[in-house]
Amino acid sequence: MADVKKYDLIIAGAGLSGLSLAWYLAKGGYKGDVLLVDSSFAPSNNKTWCFWTKETPPFSQIIYKKWRKTFFSALDFDAFLYMNEYTYHCIRESDFKEHVLIELKKYPNFKLLEEGILDFSSNKNKAALVTKNSDTYLANFIFQSIFNPSGFDKKKLKYPIIQHFYGMEIKTNKPVFDPETFTIMDFDEDFKKGLAFIYVLPYKENRALVEFTVFSKKPLKKKKKYRKKIRAYLKEKHGLNKEDYEVKRKEYGEIPMDDRSPDPYYTSKILNIGTVGGQTKPSTGYTFTRIQKYTSKLADSIINGEEPIPVPPSKFRYRYYDLLLLHIISNSQKESLRVFQQLFKNNSLDELFEFLSEDTSVFQDLKVMNSVPYTPFFKAISKNLRIKS
Repeated sequence: MADVKKYDLIIAGAGLSGLSLAWYLAKGGYKGDVLLVDSSFAPSNNKTWCFWTKETPPFSQIIYKKWRKTFFSALDFDAFLYMNEYTYHCIRESDFKEHVLIELKKYPNFKLLEEGILDFSSNKNKAALVTKNSDTYLANFIFQSIFNPSGFDKKKLKYPIIQHFYGMEIKTNKPVFDPETFTIMDFDEDFKKGLAFIYVLPYKENRALVEFTVFSKKPLKKKKKYRKKIRAYLKEKHGLNKEDYEVKRKEYGEIPMDDRSPDPYYTSKILNIGTVGGQTKPSTGYTFTRIQKYTSKLADSIINGEEPIPVPPSKFRYRYYDLLLLHIISNSQKESLRVFQQLFKNNSLDELFEFLSEDTSVFQDLKVMNSVPYTPFFKAISKNLRIKS
């Protein structure tokens, strides 16, 4: 029988949340033995994480591009919008993963294990991780971003909406993009199977990531439908035919806009982090900043010898705002377009980012809510009167 190996902590999953926690533990001087487990540590350039901040951004050394100006379009409102306090940043998954893993290898108390994860279990004293090779590893705590807790999938979603997107990073034969202006949302009013928009991150005059993003109950069955929308947009907006650019890479993602209350624990001694811990904002899909704030605080609590803090839920009012918006998106494309149009027309970009960051006062919330059409929200409130706080 193989020996059972013991660690102080196990981090299961080397995605954004797992690597962020490992980073903050290592840089904070944690002295315990840490095992980081994933089926693969190979850097891949399949994702781009974007976020906004007023401060010096986390992982500022690997920021791939930043912007202070954006373009927005919905219905009859088109505008270039400027940030005064905030800056919008993007980090490539491959850069992040390589940066963190290179650093972790400098710390002898951090071990990387490249194996598939089969299961977890725990009792009041220890937590156990079992790999697909049937090896068992014990720790005082496990932090996992792999599996939903038992029974979670049976919880009923009120609004089962998925944000799904397909992006192509292209290099054009001629300069067509303004690298200082990203497109946050250019809505597609002709798309009737959900709420859809084009999102553009221009890196250079001749290079950009162009994504077609949809909020709907189901993703599109064929990837070529996303590509067709992107190619039509490039033709209409920039006069680019297919032969005028080269596709350097592609990315695809599905983010559940989950309106259920997340479970902070998988079982005792096993904490959920990342998306399975409820750190994706239900109405937008943005995750990066929320994960950084939590994992840095979690690392501090561990380093200080305290009980690890579970993912804190958003305040009730923000969860309720998210639920109302999900109701509108789920029930009416026309009303959804009008809500987004008025949000961006009647508020500064800084005000919107403050609101979406959940850093506003009730007075600021009322100002934002007062800027949008009342009828869709009255309808949403009437259908969501009984919500647990």
